[in-house]
Amino acid sequence: MMKYKQLFLIIVSAFILAPFTGISQTNNDAISAYNEGAQLIKSDPGGAIEAFNKCIKLCDIVGDDAEETRVLAETQLPGLYYKLAMESYKQKKIEEAIERFKKAGEIADKYNNSNILAKANKVIPQLYMVQGNSLMKQNPQEALKNLDKAVELNPNLTKAYLSKGLIYKDLDDELNMKASLTKTIELGFANNDIKTADQAEQVLRTFYFNKAVISLQAENMDEAETSFKSAVEYGSKNPMVYFQLGKIYNSKKQYELAVKTLKRAEEFENGGDTEKAGIFYEMGNAYIGLDNNSEACIAFKKAMFGDYAEGAKYQIEVVLKCN
Repeated sequence: MMKYKQLFLIIVSAFILAPFTGISQTNNDAISAYNEGAQLIKSDPGGAIEAFNKCIKLCDIVGDDAEETRVLAETQLPGLYYKLAMESYKQKKIEEAIERFKKAGEIADKYNNSNILAKANKVIPQLYMVQGNSLMKQNPQEALKNLDKAVELNPNLTKAYLSKGLIYKDLDDELNMKASLTKTIELGFANNDIKTADQAEQVLRTFYFNKAVISLQAENMDEAETSFKSAVEYGSKNPMVYFQLGKIYNSKKQYELAVKTLKRAEEFENGGDTEKAGIFYEMGNAYIGLDNNSEACIAFKKAMFGDYAEGAKYQIEVVLKCN
């Protein structure tokens, strides 16, 4: 593209050579409006837009003789509207920035500037997400509206789904929380945004662990089992999850599943003999259920620490009579 100074000289030359008629005067006015806009581009983008729009209207009156001037003016507009939008964004006027980026996109589309159109279309959903995130605590419903707009415009905006999931969690809306965070995980791994996917899994693991503990306290074993299994589904490596699941399986006489699950608890438990004693105690009970006394003896011997020492000793000496 020619520099503005060069354009000015060319247009002035055209003015000198043009016949002095009514149409010529209008053409001269269009040229003057263009030059005014060119001078304002850096210092006053809004004023430049006004001048270029005036130039275009005057060129439309002149017709074909002003075609070059009109095209030059049209070429400047998408970038100027985008510049105004960026100014609003830098000033953290997010709502204003959104509207200005929309306008920049409209102008870019009108004047076939695919670069500005693509940039505007990319940033608008991100700004809706920013707006949504800023409203999460003070107005969650309005935040959700903005986040919904963000993912409507960009269905691959992984972090917007994460924010939706967190809002639904705070609203105790488990169904929508799970749907949003599951979508976060799906998109995160698909788009190589592993960090965001991991965040979503962590939220789900913690949620279902806490829910399971509440169910245990209420002695609702079925709900506790479901929630602990959900924690496992989302990658839990908390030994307590597997320990409690093992206990539940023992209570339901699902002994093989109990052994398998308790071995996972042992794998994830980083503590010493005392911390692992409960795991081995439950494993011993599972082996008894499987009529595997030799493995039960081995497990109970490993359970002879801390609070489980007395019970393990009884199993070894009285019940199983281990060697």
